[in-house]
Amino acid sequence: MPSRTLAAVPAAFLLFGLAACSFQFGDATVTAAEVADAAEDALEEQLGSRPDIDCGDDDSITVTEGAEVDCLLTDPDTGTAFDTTVTFKGVDGNEWNADVQVAEEPVGTESQPSDPAESESSAPPADDSQGLSIEASRLAEASEDALEAQLGYRPEIDCGEVNIMIYVDRQTYCSLIDPADGAEYQVTVTVTSIEGQEFNFDIKVDDVPQG
Repeated sequence: MPSRTLAAVPAAFLLFGLAACSFQFGDATVTAAEVADAAEDALEEQLGSRPDIDCGDDDSITVTEGAEVDCLLTDPDTGTAFDTTVTFKGVDGNEWNADVQVAEEPVGTESQPSDPAESESSAPPADDSQGLSIEASRLAEASEDALEAQLGYRPEIDCGEVNIMIYVDRQTYCSLIDPADGAEYQVTVTVTSIEGQEFNFDIKVDDVPQG
């Protein structure tokens, strides 16, 4: 079992995709800062906390139905950045609505295999003495133990049914089932050290469910 495990679990901050709010300005053009402020207002009302949104430096954005402004949202708690699109809706003179769409994946995130135990991130060691063969169920159980301590409940994790040769820096892709709603998340388990039959690892749970 691991002696210490770091985990990144789905954050409540990421459980949104679209927010809308109405605003009124003095003319049919707005600045990028005003668009960003309007988007922050809309999301703050929905989230209960105010994100940091940057829509650039344009001082004259024409407000027209369906026009989009590309922005960048930063999670104030983690510093993670997300592409964000603000769309003008319901434009009526100097009144308009703002629909705010935030990307599900952080900026720079690459898609990973979704099947349990599907891939590795580094080449295997030249000989078996540098690795450890374990049952996939043992890795799943150790991951459940680690996350249970952080989450306050025990998730269900599946890392496949075969034996796995683990070694330092190996990444194994498992799946986590949220017992509350049945949602499935991809889990990346990265081995950080091996001592005899014991191993330590880091866990990262995807921010959004699969599918």
